[in-house]
Amino acid sequence: MSKRKKYFLLSGSFLFPFFLLIILWSCLNLAPFGNNNLLVSDLGTQYMPFLSAFKQFFQGDSYSLYSFSDALGGTILPLTAYYLLSPFNFLVLLFPYDQLPIVILLIITLKISFMGTSMFYYLNKTYSQASTATLLFSTSYSLCGFVTVYSLNFMWLDALILLPLLVLGIQRLWDKKKYWLYASVLFFSIVTNYYMGYMLCIFAVCYSLYWYYQKSSVSEKKSLWHFIKEGRLFFVTSFFTGISTSFILIPAVEGMLSTNKTNFEWQTFLPKPKFGPDVLSQFGLGNVNFDTRLDHLPTVFSGILMVLLFLAYFQLSTISKKEKLGAAALVGFIFLSFWLELVNTIWHMFQSPAGFPYRNTFIFSFLIIKFAYEAFLELKKGEKLRIIVPSVFSALLIIGYISLKFSNHRDFLLEDHYYLFSLFSIWIIYGLITFIQRNNGRKKTSAFIIMCLVVSFELSFNFWISFKDIPFGNQETFSKTAKIQNEIISDLENKQSGLSRIKQTINSKDAGYQEKNNGYNNPLFYGYAGVSSYTSTLEAKTQKTLQELGLYQKNDRRIAYVDESNVINLLLNVGYQVTPDKKANQEDISRDPSTHVYQNAEAIGMGFLVPNEFDSIKLTKNQPLKNQETILQSIRKKQSNYFQSAEKTFWSVQSENNYTLTVKTTANGELYLYIPDINWKKITSFKVNGKKIEPSIYIATNQIFNLGYYKKNEIVQLQLETEKTLKKDTIDLKTLSQSQFDSLVAQQKEQALQLTRHTSGVLTGTITVEKDDSSLLYLSIPYDKDWKITVDGKKVDSHRILGNFTGIELPSGTHKISMRYYQKNLIIGTFISISVLLGVFFYQLFKRISKKKSA
Repeated sequence: MSKRKKYFLLSGSFLFPFFLLIILWSCLNLAPFGNNNLLVSDLGTQYMPFLSAFKQFFQGDSYSLYSFSDALGGTILPLTAYYLLSPFNFLVLLFPYDQLPIVILLIITLKISFMGTSMFYYLNKTYSQASTATLLFSTSYSLCGFVTVYSLNFMWLDALILLPLLVLGIQRLWDKKKYWLYASVLFFSIVTNYYMGYMLCIFAVCYSLYWYYQKSSVSEKKSLWHFIKEGRLFFVTSFFTGISTSFILIPAVEGMLSTNKTNFEWQTFLPKPKFGPDVLSQFGLGNVNFDTRLDHLPTVFSGILMVLLFLAYFQLSTISKKEKLGAAALVGFIFLSFWLELVNTIWHMFQSPAGFPYRNTFIFSFLIIKFAYEAFLELKKGEKLRIIVPSVFSALLIIGYISLKFSNHRDFLLEDHYYLFSLFSIWIIYGLITFIQRNNGRKKTSAFIIMCLVVSFELSFNFWISFKDIPFGNQETFSKTAKIQNEIISDLENKQSGLSRIKQTINSKDAGYQEKNNGYNNPLFYGYAGVSSYTSTLEAKTQKTLQELGLYQKNDRRIAYVDESNVINLLLNVGYQVTPDKKANQEDISRDPSTHVYQNAEAIGMGFLVPNEFDSIKLTKNQPLKNQETILQSIRKKQSNYFQSAEKTFWSVQSENNYTLTVKTTANGELYLYIPDINWKKITSFKVNGKKIEPSIYIATNQIFNLGYYKKNEIVQLQLETEKTLKKDTIDLKTLSQSQFDSLVAQQKEQALQLTRHTSGVLTGTITVEKDDSSLLYLSIPYDKDWKITVDGKKVDSHRILGNFTGIELPSGTHKISMRYYQKNLIIGTFISISVLLGVFFYQLFKRISKKKSA
């Protein structure tokens, strides 16, 4: 092949899927080709805010590896390692924040297009017979079922670019003892996303076994011991490559171990099948859409042509029995990895996935296409495609469809006519292949062009099915709101003399979303210190503490500050609330009519002095109002409670599960409601004095509700319609006495700590301890052993208090506090990585010098 043709085809492998995607995005009116955007699911709630934080870091807003925008604060390395280490992410530096949805679409498009390039490169280097037809195989890989469904989780797509190169590297290592390609690709696989890199590590061993036995002669009897013995270079390279990623792997593992992902469910380790013959239906078109993206059968769609040729691989007589057995064993093991619950759990880092259940199916599609290409090369030499192949394919698809129709997974069936179209495509493609094999010249060329059009339409149509029902966001509205909110947040940041948190709420529609958007990661997107968070790296102890204080916890990955709480504002130093709702009796300091901003007088500082007894507080599960009372009493002892129980005067059940509770307040202040263990998804209506309560944040489990300010002896009527029985005694209604709370705040304000955050990430502040004996400084910063804290220049120890906050013992006098965050495991990991890389470098240098001397 000439260099010109080679480069033409290599360019085509990128441009073919690229232009198909451009057409698809245009049909879906995605910006910049329309006004829709992909602010949906995790892409809108997680990945876009994370990319915003990535952009802020490189623009120099902060050089610290500790962020107060991630929940209450924490190291950004686990989040970075899981979500943000793709080199494609640097594209966000070229665009403004309000255009991030468009940048994300560009990143997705480029990643999918480069998958075609890497697959083409692999096929060309492995078989040395690349042609225009090879583009059909590389493009089928780019637009396989995994990509159509999981492209919204675009941080996983780098693994699909690297997989063909990894396999090529394995082949070179075993065949030529050259390990640089394998080591480099494995290194980047782990660094760009260690989760997918882990799967590629497992596959590297599987493929090495396959390749080793395929290359051995039939007469040779090779045992597993021979594989291990002769594969020393493979194992040594794999080991040192894995160790060389310690700079990111060690902090990432440490971070993940601090989440709730360390909990194991024994049921997920049972060797039971996850599906039956209904999985065969997934080889056809139109199997997964947006509604079924979280729970579905394996996304094994690889294109009708690919599966047809894959089946032909086992029918062709020119392919040896040994090759067929090897291919069947390899493909069979990968299939086993998502068929058996036990193996599937192991492949997913010993954790059963919470949504998107089969995250390694792209490997299956790669193998389908690889062996389909080998069958294609045999057909190209003159082998005939027998009619038994499309017949078997059709039968398997019909069996899968019927099984799905009558199985427990029948909800996964989208449209019957998609299967009719798939069956029709099988025979159309079979007819075209037969026609091409029997003809030459223009007829053959015309048939091939038709084949390309059929395959292109089939792949694009399947992609369109998975995307067409997405509740797209509104790009124009998003951009407008992002600019307004960013200006408001910037003004508040400039007003604050010290570090303070902000509670921000934006209506979903005003934010440009069609889905309910809870704004969990707004702090990361707008770059302020917040409270709410939604990440797979959420620190478990912090989440547990906040939940026990009354915040909303939907699952192990989320925490949200929904309703206002004076005590929470005091403890977490939430200085401002930014909300679309107008509040009575509070001064609105916003300059924009679409948003209201209120300052919280109870937010007095990032820390304050408390009695030493504060250290012994133990938070009680599912009793947040009791916990808040305990905290206030510990700060300043009172004869009467800060929280005064409302007097329940009337209780009635109008109809089945339709309740009315009338209470009389016993103090002036805000009235709080908490109902332990209630499932708010079962509450069909909730009214207070006839006014329907609809939280701006969707809630499924319980949290504290702020019902508003009421004077003493006011009558308040609650009406609840539920799908479950409700008992009066379980309803906790209490008023926080405003006068007592204001008195406590005024006292604590005199001994509060204002922390200044510097660009380097260092926190500094001054506090005076007036008592003769020592006092405890409470800091609303999560406890972390990597904080280096100095008082008057001398290092002091901190300890965990109030669940997961930081406490420091201080003697009397005026003290200068300084806090600097050191990621110790990053330093250790970096040292290990550099040591390995230097060791390899000097080893290679020594080998080269030795060769020259011996020559």
